[in-house]
Amino acid sequence: MPKPWTDGPRELLQHAVDHLAHDGDFDRRIAMISVDNAVELMVKTHLGLPRRARGGGGPSRKELEEASETFPALLDLLDRHDSDKITGLSLDDIEWFHRIRNQLYHSGNGITVETSKVEAYLQLAVTLFQNLFGVAVPVDASGALKTKTGEFLLLWNQFQAKLREQLPPRESGTPAYSWKTTHLGTIDPSLPSRYELLSIFRNALVHGVDTPAPEVLDSHIRALRELIRKLN
Repeated sequence: MPKPWTDGPRELLQHAVDHLAHDGDFDRRIAMISVDNAVELMVKTHLGLPRRARGGGGPSRKELEEASETFPALLDLLDRHDSDKITGLSLDDIEWFHRIRNQLYHSGNGITVETSKVEAYLQLAVTLFQNLFGVAVPVDASGALKTKTGEFLLLWNQFQAKLREQLPPRESGTPAYSWKTTHLGTIDPSLPSRYELLSIFRNALVHGVDTPAPEVLDSHIRALRELIRKLN
């Protein structure tokens, strides 16, 4: 059951989903801003929770107050105190989307954002919510998906979540990528290389200027579904 301190981020994500479903220029801008606000709020909320609620120690009140002045500093604080909570996520991705949000917020009228970019940030936010609070966000983001980019990233999140459930304890000093690929290799020797190719595609999809052709996205969606099937 979601804890009461998750209500704020959840409501912002729901607000984003509601606007994204309409898919107008204004709605995409509002959705992007709402997702970014949700990300910032969930990080602040998590870092500010008491030790018992967080499951461990955290930053001092002074550290949190100072880091809250800038978004990058807030992400650095999260990385410093809860790196295990961001396994499977890239804080660089989140910071990149935050910059897009800033352009929308400060540049005024005439600036828009692609649906695929909003969907990508939404999927990152949904994963971050689950990592930080230990529960799936009670928002159905799949109903707002309109692009194959969003479909791929939704499946990517499902794959990462299922993979995390199966991973053995991580030995100290083991890189996250090696930790995952080693486990995948025990399931099927071909999986590490297939995972690497999909990871490269995923990163290019999130940061790329041009959207891949539909048939390229369809091919990678099929490959990702096959990986999920292997984990099952």
